[in-house]
Amino acid sequence: MITFEWIALGLIIFGMVIPFWMLVIITIMAVEGNRKRDKSGNTSYVHDYARLVKSMNEDLKSGDGKFNGPAMIAYLRDLRDYPQYREPTLLFLEEISITGSGKFDEVCKAELKSLETYLLGLTK
Repeated sequence: MITFEWIALGLIIFGMVIPFWMLVIITIMAVEGNRKRDKSGNTSYVHDYARLVKSMNEDLKSGDGKFNGPAMIAYLRDLRDYPQYREPTLLFLEEISITGSGKFDEVCKAELKSLETYLLGLTK
């Protein structure tokens, strides 16, 4: 190959191929960044939280004052996934009083206390 051909080949590689792949990489990084940002503002996230609180409230208000212990424990643990709704969650949790002395009652009391401590920022 003569010098002109090497120069032409170099211009093609450095002038077209490398910028193309750089553009692809930058686009992928931008898309991933948008996905991470959109997760916090996702409307289905709000609906999931509202559905969880509604289900929890219905379980607490229905029946003769008793609740489903395993379901309540799962509800309380799921509320940790919504720290951005800390204030309404804390207000909701203030209304819950667990007075029983069974094993699920004790676990629910511990979970409730742990969740309140977490949401108040006292632990991670």
